[in-house]
Amino acid sequence: MAPTIRLVAPAIALAWGLAAALAPAVTSAQVLPPEPAEIAACLCLQQSVSAFGAEMNTKNQGLETVKRQLADFDAQLARDRSTINVNNPDAVARYKALLEQRDAAYRQSIGPAYSDAMQATARYNQRVGEYNTRCANRPFNSAIVAQVQATLACPPLQ
Repeated sequence: MAPTIRLVAPAIALAWGLAAALAPAVTSAQVLPPEPAEIAACLCLQQSVSAFGAEMNTKNQGLETVKRQLADFDAQLARDRSTINVNNPDAVARYKALLEQRDAAYRQSIGPAYSDAMQATARYNQRVGEYNTRCANRPFNSAIVAQVQATLACPPLQ
């Protein structure tokens, strides 16, 4: 039994020695703050995420407004359809005008309002993905962040 113990003890000592030697390297790699340029890039990405989020919300609200108008026109047309006097040219003209307004709202809901909202959402999602990939869950040294924020100059949004 004595020879087996002699072989195991040095192996355990070597393993502990390696673990102790590697532990500071692993720990220091996780604690080192990112470079100021990386922090600036992340802060600018964060600003653009906020700006694109606000734009997306505005465009989506515009689309919802158009959809509500369309629903209102549809409801009014349904009400008027049952009571319209087809022998009265003025009543028919009012109904046709309402129908044209409804059709314009529909074209808006499937055209510009829809495409604007979808493009704004795509821009926002792309920027959030970029931020998450590049910046999320990264340790930032608050002192360096404050220094970078004091002189931060982000490029214009694209």
